[in-house]
Amino acid sequence: MITWGIVGNSHDASIAVFEERKLLWAALAKDFSKVDNDPHLNPELVNAAKEAGGWRSPDKVIWYETPFLKTLRQWWAGQGWLQKENNIYKYLKKWDIRCPIKFAIHHNSHAAYGYYTSGLPNATVLVLDSIGEWECLTIWACAGDTMKKIYSQKYPHSVGLFYSAMTQRLGLKANRDEYKVNTLGTPIKVEENMELLNDLLSTFITGTLNGDMPGVEFKVNLHKGCDWYKPELQTDMDMARLANATQSAFELMLRSNSKWCLNQLPSRNLVITGGCALNKTAVNLISKDWHNVWVPPNPGDPGSCIGGVLAMNKQHIDFDPKIWYNNN
Repeated sequence: MITWGIVGNSHDASIAVFEERKLLWAALAKDFSKVDNDPHLNPELVNAAKEAGGWRSPDKVIWYETPFLKTLRQWWAGQGWLQKENNIYKYLKKWDIRCPIKFAIHHNSHAAYGYYTSGLPNATVLVLDSIGEWECLTIWACAGDTMKKIYSQKYPHSVGLFYSAMTQRLGLKANRDEYKVNTLGTPIKVEENMELLNDLLSTFITGTLNGDMPGVEFKVNLHKGCDWYKPELQTDMDMARLANATQSAFELMLRSNSKWCLNQLPSRNLVITGGCALNKTAVNLISKDWHNVWVPPNPGDPGSCIGGVLAMNKQHIDFDPKIWYNNN
């Protein structure tokens, strides 16, 4: 049986091809379209997926998230009733994909991708992204082939939305240019920027980031950005200071959740997935506290083309990062 895991209709579309429970191939839409963050499948990607499976069409598709839950959250958030836009059956027919479809849960896909490719016998899994249906941050205790969700933080309390909103405030493109924020702030020393960092934390965060509690509680919903924050900051030096404070705040958020996991959960192995796992500087800061840290390639939504299938199969695989098309 050929199974395709698919991500699409949002951003960073991707396909993974499985034969039975063996991963054969995975690729992003942008590998073929050359469009950064390409949200949609394309004929070249679909044909390459067929070729990877011996020119067989899929017998089954696992979609990386559940459209109905996403639609409910979008409606609650004031985005309107987007059921038609989230009709995945109709969407996949554009690419002549007409087989049965099963729907995973967004954060389950992230967590399964990380854990079941890690090669670790047990792990704490930390998933941080902007929004997945209703969830923004989840923590999992995993052993053997079993994954147990320990904590779930719901929208709008989102570390990912915070970082994206601040990316936009810096004049960059949200959901695309986050990787530029840390570099922009590196000329500034954290100890010389404490006033702005403390203001940032007091403006946006409730409580302390000391590891006593999981998650991060936000005072405001950052889904629509924060262009209103400190409009007097305009110069290049101002933007460097603001970028430095943003990165420093994110590092505190990650360190706090890492500390909570170390104090509350048994495994000394950490797996991090979701778009926030791409922040290598922050991940490196907490790595020394753990025996092993695994961040899989493409840990954001693209990796969930693999993760959605693994969330259904609930089984470790022999994973070679070179399985990704762009790593060959």
